[in-house]
Amino acid sequence: MKTLHIALSIFLLFLVVGCSSKHPKLLIYEQNASLYINKIEPLHVNEKNFKSRYFMPWSIEKIKIEKEKASWANFVFKKKDIYYAENKLPWNLEDIKKILKTTNFSKYNSKLLYAITVKNAQIRNLPTLKPFYKKTSIAGEGFPFDYLQNSRIHVNTPVLISHYTIDGSWAFVQTPFSSGWLPSHSFVLLDAKQRLEFKRSPKIVITTDNTALYTDKQQYLLHVKLGALFPIINEDENFYYSYIYKDMFNQTNKALHVTIPKAVAHTMPLVYNKENLLHVSNELLGEKYGWGGYLDNRDCSAFTKDFFTPFGLWLPRNSFGQKQSGEYISFEGLNNEEKEKMILSQGIAYLSLIYLQGHIMLYAGEFEGKAMVMHNTWGIKTYKDDVESRAIVGKTIFSDLHLGENQNNVPKEALLISKAKGIVIKPDMPSFVYHNLTKAYPSIEKVENNLLYFDDNTTLEYHDYVQKDFQTMIEHPSIKDTLRVRYPAFAEITAPQKNFDPGRFRNEALLKKLYGKNEQEIKQNLVPISWIDGSTLFFNKKQNASVQLEKVITELKKLPQEDKKYLENISGTFTYRNIAGTKRLSPHSFGISIDINVKNSAYWRWDKNLVYKNKIPKEIVEIFEKYGFIWGGRWYHYDTMHFEYRPELFDTID
Repeated sequence: MKTLHIALSIFLLFLVVGCSSKHPKLLIYEQNASLYINKIEPLHVNEKNFKSRYFMPWSIEKIKIEKEKASWANFVFKKKDIYYAENKLPWNLEDIKKILKTTNFSKYNSKLLYAITVKNAQIRNLPTLKPFYKKTSIAGEGFPFDYLQNSRIHVNTPVLISHYTIDGSWAFVQTPFSSGWLPSHSFVLLDAKQRLEFKRSPKIVITTDNTALYTDKQQYLLHVKLGALFPIINEDENFYYSYIYKDMFNQTNKALHVTIPKAVAHTMPLVYNKENLLHVSNELLGEKYGWGGYLDNRDCSAFTKDFFTPFGLWLPRNSFGQKQSGEYISFEGLNNEEKEKMILSQGIAYLSLIYLQGHIMLYAGEFEGKAMVMHNTWGIKTYKDDVESRAIVGKTIFSDLHLGENQNNVPKEALLISKAKGIVIKPDMPSFVYHNLTKAYPSIEKVENNLLYFDDNTTLEYHDYVQKDFQTMIEHPSIKDTLRVRYPAFAEITAPQKNFDPGRFRNEALLKKLYGKNEQEIKQNLVPISWIDGSTLFFNKKQNASVQLEKVITELKKLPQEDKKYLENISGTFTYRNIAGTKRLSPHSFGISIDINVKNSAYWRWDKNLVYKNKIPKEIVEIFEKYGFIWGGRWYHYDTMHFEYRPELFDTID
């Protein structure tokens, strides 16, 4: 019996040794971030770049992609290619067509509503959570490669809504990094004041992955991922106090207060140092692979994007976009040895990105003479008897560029180093550039080379490069001069500082171009509007001015009766005249201003001492501001009856 046990033991030993020599361990490096984070170069981050990209959907007036390109999935998936559903059976083409019919692209860019996500959500290429898989027997297909998966999106991400599906259950949106379909319950609409408050508030970033968040009453809300941003209301020694909006099913967009422990978040941006890099690396190391954010996991580019977010570095969402995010050096013409030498000599540890077609990796510096990378990968291509397969990794790992070289079924051409196309030395995405004038006025197509370009192929000079004192600026401002002073929308009403007059700098040539070159032409552009008391006003229809005033009137009608005295017996709108005491045309001449009740107003020319006075309630002021009207009560040279359509002076309007 003893002899039998010995023989069996020897047999098993040979079996194990034989198997291990045939299939050696794929991951040969210790998965410990502290081993690979050594020399870290200082990094200066321009926070404006990140913010401009993050808030891009709130900075544009419509989705810029042409409808044909935005609706690409409608053309691709109506073909007779076979896709498999969650039950591994082929999709019926008629069922696919039913989904396509709901997309409602005839309404593309018709809603143009600004919103924010209220939970982690999945952006989809068609409005369904059902998967479209290719045949599962093909290597690199089937689970988890759902062809309808676009990307996961964090809570508190700004979006612009183009339109809804026919039944309203999904919306086609522009996010900061992608466009696609979001479930309607995953976001809420925010008005201009709410957007401005969120945008201007200081931010914290979640630094512990998969953190549970609770209200200030300790009610569970949701789990959030590393890289999610939250506004700060207040803080103490142990907690940040923030807020999150409810979803639409609650029929409200009021904020819920959230208490976030300082152990799981930090003010943004984090200092780019060894300690913080180690923390972020350890949080993301080992996370399961999630194609396009599937099952709330990250893929290769989601990993790199979220890795850099806490440090205030913006990256696009996919690997090809990240390839274009900074100075790129191609490996074309280099052999594998030459590629690795270039990476070791040119790469910056924990900044550089190594690009492969369809894959991106974070360069993690040199270790034992090898270039190391940190990346989230599904696996390595293998062959057995000329049949392609995968050696599954399925998570975020540290490896060298020869991953799989010790496997007898991994060909040389499948190695990371063989497939590497180039290196991004340092991500450095420029700010998202938009101009308030092009967003505010439909007839202005672009501002370029010191010229404003209009949709009728004419131009105006943007700036005269003349130094001016206050009075000269009032009398002869360039178009650029008119934008110099930021209008304090929704701010508390206080006496302005001397000569703080945002909006009093008006370029007459621009106003004539926008609203009419003379009295006759302006009158042709006026349309009748019913005021809250039923009286008729005339306002300019150009540049959406009259439409915006009608929105104001709709909300003014909802005010309590005690506020109506400020809105009765109003002074009026259109009058072709000069500003009192000047030779400059009044904005009333262009039909873009309204003066409300004079009796309850104050005007600086009536006051010899120029002492600020105001009776107009803030509620009235904010309704006008919400839709792009500046208020003369925010001027040092105050005119509290005066409201004027000047959308270019606002960060955002409704």
